[in-house]
Amino acid sequence: MTEIVTMVIYDVEDDWARNRVSEACKDLGLVRIQYSCFRGKLSANMREELYERFRKIQRDWRKRWYKDIPESRFHPSESPDFPERAASGRWQPAFKILIQPICEKDAGAAAYAYLFMDVSEVASGGTRENGTASPEKSGE
Repeated sequence: MTEIVTMVIYDVEDDWARNRVSEACKDLGLVRIQYSCFRGKLSANMREELYERFRKIQRDWRKRWYKDIPESRFHPSESPDFPERAASGRWQPAFKILIQPICEKDAGAAAYAYLFMDVSEVASGGTRENGTASPEKSGE
């Protein structure tokens, strides 16, 4: 089965659920490229498995934290559009997760503006590559 570059981007406020979402991504071999964004190659079956894991996390979260809220107050959706049925207050997304396959041409055309820093040397108070003391040691 063909694997396609897949991006998973999520906004999950609850720590318990957010950790499980990131673990699901890692379990399927995706690599974190930003705090709430993973990228890697997945087959259609693997994307479906990931989707089902996310839905299970959502169901478990509902049971775990909102036992006293009527089930009618939740509305799983396949779309970022708000539900058509009226809310008793207002609809607010509790989980926003996007699983987006990207063709190789588009993945190759992606532009990244990253800045890497060697944190271990700066944090340890060691010396720079040129042998000078790091700013916090030299008083710069």
